[in-house]
Amino acid sequence: MEEAAERPVDRDRLSVVLAVLVLSSVLFRFIELPEHVYRLQLLGSPLEIRANGSLLLIVLMVGLACTGTGLVLHDHPRLTRASGRRMQIGWILPGALAGLSAYLLSLAPTLGLWMVGLTVSSVGIGLTIAAENATMCSKAHSYPVARLGLNVLAYLMALVLFVLIYRTRTRSLVTATLTLMTGGLLAVDLLSVADVPVGRMLPFAGIIAMIIGQSTWALNYMQISAWTGGLLLLLVFYVAVNVAHQHLLDRLGPSMLIEFAAVALAVLLAVVIRGP
Repeated sequence: MEEAAERPVDRDRLSVVLAVLVLSSVLFRFIELPEHVYRLQLLGSPLEIRANGSLLLIVLMVGLACTGTGLVLHDHPRLTRASGRRMQIGWILPGALAGLSAYLLSLAPTLGLWMVGLTVSSVGIGLTIAAENATMCSKAHSYPVARLGLNVLAYLMALVLFVLIYRTRTRSLVTATLTLMTGGLLAVDLLSVADVPVGRMLPFAGIIAMIIGQSTWALNYMQISAWTGGLLLLLVFYVAVNVAHQHLLDRLGPSMLIEFAAVALAVLLAVVIRGP
């Protein structure tokens, strides 16, 4: 039964998904959409939201990546046992990577760099979806490597997104909310490895999200660079996720806490030595 569940990724469906993502990026590259500015009053102070073609592309790419991932994983034999939960969690990393790629591509100064970035992002999204397919079955031979790659990707995206959000230097209501959402979604993906009921895992992901949001709020009062702020948020995220993960596995003990404290201390020393 386990061998039957080790199904290779459906390359036909994956190629269709990647083709749609590439076509969408190409269309938005050459189509100029008008910008709309929305001004709101939140908590007694003004807030300005700019809706332009880049924002629309990011939302579209996230939706297409999530839908495409669901299409690729839809017929996997493990879904009947997982009741579809794992497939939905598997949307997080491809969707986040697609949205981040769309944002970075919008910043490309030349057509050549944009084409290189589009190629790299398409390959990255394809590999991510293939890795999600491999991690549907924990008994598969490719599971350890695929899961390790997804974990590394999750932490890298957390760092990049934290840096990009923090460097905006906008109100804490905006930055803290965005980092809260980012940390919460990525925590769901990372904690799902513990293979516990979703009702037990989600509260921990919510707590991690609140910790990241509150940490962002505190860091906004400090005069530090975006990279330093992003690295500190990643440190908080890493420690919180791993403590929660070990607790869900019933492995949390003094040795684990000492290990996490050592990692946190090493990173903090590196930040102090480097300076703000």
